[in-house]
Order: sequence, then C-alpha cells, then structure tokens
Amino acid sequence: MNPLLAQSDNDRTLKPLPHTDPENTGQWQLQPDFSDEFNDGLIGEQWHIQGRDDGQGAYYNNNRGRNSQFIPAAITESMGRLQIKSRWAPDFEFSKGYGNPPITTGALISKQFLHYGYMEIRCRVGKSPMSAAFWAVGTDNRGELDVFEHVGQSWDVTKDNADITQTMQMSIHNWDRAINENLSNRRHWTQKHTLGFDVTDTMHVYAADWSENDIRFYVDGNLIRTLTKSEANRVMFNGLGGWVIDKPQRVWIDCELFDWEGRISELRPEMFGDEAVFEVDYVRIWKRGVDCPNIETQNLPNLVSNSDFATDLSGWKTKGAVVVQNVSKWKYWKDNNESADPNAMQIGAGGTGAASQEITVKPNTHYLLTAHLRTPATSGTLEPSNLRTKPLVFHEGWMGVQDYGGGRLIRKVFHNWFQSYSIKFTTGENDTTATIFFNNTETQRGGLLHVDTVSVVELKDLRKHGN
Repeated sequence: MNPLLAQSDNDRTLKPLPHTDPENTGQWQLQPDFSDEFNDGLIGEQWHIQGRDDGQGAYYNNNRGRNSQFIPAAITESMGRLQIKSRWAPDFEFSKGYGNPPITTGALISKQFLHYGYMEIRCRVGKSPMSAAFWAVGTDNRGELDVFEHVGQSWDVTKDNADITQTMQMSIHNWDRAINENLSNRRHWTQKHTLGFDVTDTMHVYAADWSENDIRFYVDGNLIRTLTKSEANRVMFNGLGGWVIDKPQRVWIDCELFDWEGRISELRPEMFGDEAVFEVDYVRIWKRGVDCPNIETQNLPNLVSNSDFATDLSGWKTKGAVVVQNVSKWKYWKDNNESADPNAMQIGAGGTGAASQEITVKPNTHYLLTAHLRTPATSGTLEPSNLRTKPLVFHEGWMGVQDYGGGRLIRKVFHNWFQSYSIKFTTGENDTTATIFFNNTETQRGGLLHVDTVSVVELKDLRKHGN
C-alpha cells in the first residue's frame, strides 16, 4: 500500500492515520511541520540538521552529540527512508572536546514546537552500540519526553545485558539544575520494556499519544503503558511534580552514545560497520479533532493477586529471604512522599530469595507483565558518569515469566530508585497458565530487591478493535 494511504481498508484516502486508530475515531489532523515520508530525496525543510548552519547556528542548543559528534554527512535519504549512519572515523576533524571515541553520527530536530499530539515513527535500529531515539525536549530543558531509546548492540556481549536489543526505554526527564539541585534526582520516570523482538531486525511502529493529562505508549498497535499526570506528580522533587512535559517541545530523531551502557575501552571499529544505520520509513504527528476529547484508556483486569503487598505475601510462593517491608524511610522510595501504601515485597535481605505466582491466562493471547522495582543498595546509577558514587556498587535483581508456552523471559534490574519494568509475552496454543517470578539468584551479583505494584493484563490490538 502507498504509505500515504490510510491504514483502513474502508477508507483509502490520501490522509495517513495513526497506526492504532485506522477507523479515524479521533478525527486526526496531520501536522506537516513535524511529519515526513522521506521519499523525495531531500530532507524536508521542517528539520534542523545538526552541524549545518541554516541561519540559526550549526548546532541547535549547542548540542554536538553525546560521546560522538553530529555531522550533516551522517544523514541521507534513500529508497524512501531516512538513514542516520554512525561511523568509526578516526580521521575526521572533530570539534574541541569530541573525538574520543572517534564516532560521527547525526540528528534531526524539528524547527517548530509541538504542544501535545500523537507522535508515530516506523523504523529499524542500526546494529551498533549507538542509541537510536525518537524524543522531544523544550528550550528550557525542563521537560524531556522519550518515546523510545533503543540500543542496537551490547557494548560487551559477555555481560548479562545481552537482551539490550530487545529493550525499549521510555522516559520523562527534568534537566533544569535550578529545580534539581541533586543531580541524581533529574530523572523523574522511566519504563524499561522487554519487546519480544530485536529492534535491529526489521521495521516496527512506535508511538506516543501526548495529551494534557496523560501519555500513552504504543508498539505495533498494542498499548503498553499509560502514564497519567496524577501518577507522575506523585514524585515530587524540590516542590515540583514529575509531570514536566506540559510545555512546547521540539521533536528529535537522532543517535547518541550513552556511556552508562559500558566503557569507552570496550568499543571497537568493527562495531560500526555497514549495518550501523538507523533507518526511518516515516515520522507522522497528528492533532486530535476538536470534537474528539482524549478519553482515558480503561484499565484491563489485573490477573495478579495481592499485587501491592499491602499487608502480607498471600498468593505468592516464596523461597529464602522474602518479606513485606515498609520502604517509606528508604532514600529514593517509591514516590518520595507520605503514602497510604508504604509497603513492598523485599527479596534478599542478607541472603538469596525468590517469589513466584501462577496466573490463569488464555491460549494464543498477548499479555503484559509490569512491576515497579529497585535495588536500593546500588550506587552506580547516578548521572552523569563522572559524578557517579565511587566505589560503585551494582546489586542486581530480576523479574520474568515462564511456563506460558514459550521460552523463559527475564528482565534485569539495577537502579536504586523505583522504575517501571515490563515484559510482553504470548501464550501457546494450549496454555492456560503462566508463572511470573522475581528473584536475586540469576547471578552472583544479586542483592536486595524491592518489588511493588505487579500486574499482568491482556493486550488488545487496537488496529482490530478501535481506540
């Protein structure tokens, strides 16, 4: 089908529609200032190309890149796709302060500011240690919205983060130092989602519906997370709530190199070969019709019993050091405020522990396992890297799902504040049960693990059932 055709068999107009609303119930209006099909051989005039002076300076916001340098030559259009190529380029004449490691890459930034809308991209991530990202940030740096950050290759394949190419990270950040005197508190909300596929293998559709009161994240037509303004504002830093995405923002498509994924000494020239290309089929952004208010998505039933550990561990099978713990006095606890539910499941106080629960599921069905997790003794997760506590302490915990009709799926945790983690899994043809689990026993680096607000819900393909 022509990419400009609507995605509904009943409406073959020349107006593309959001992947999750083929019936156009939202009466969507495409925004040309932020949308590009990348099929004319030229990068549309709606973008700043970092490194090229278009009258507003060569580098918007003086951002030349992270552990790499943005250059215009890294960005091309070919066969109807945007390509951002990351190269190991020791002979390139880098700007002062850049060139170690000697990597060039590229970035596009919208010339106009977006204030709420449905953001969608179809893309494939390059096979390299670079992070490919679709995100937005305001000029005051107060609010950053990451639809995704994907890393295309582990820096060190011998480590136990080999699943990094199946991980989607969504985030809201606040980088305003006047508000965040403690640099470790700049990240307000993050979800790490295990996709069930490798982001470098083929094209997939990622989207976020950003409104005044919530933001919904989608992958290939499935809603995988709704973050409401009220939930984000449970986290208070220096008197400001976590919902910092309430101002206009510029949209970014770029690649960067995150030093918290590894050490510069681990990088090799061969990691930046011909497949180190972030390919984008299109980026499209819509505004909802004026007569179509954003209706909050109804939560599907949670299949997990005793999911918040308010009083005890009933419903859970435990082994070893597992207890209910009041975590309200811990630094970086779950909302940094007084709460009617201060308890979490604690695994591994001075030893090893594990907890699991068997749930009832339907055959041949997609499900999403989500939990808030942290390893409170870890000290190696502060940003930026030169400000991390020394010596570093990396304690790890794990969550996962097994016995559902597919291979055992697992997610590693090593952050000292609560973050949201999720895993998508699909049951087998004859499977009616699945087992979810949490432990600190997968490797010898296991430490104290806190678990809270566990859920398993059935995923609905919105392309088939409407929004």
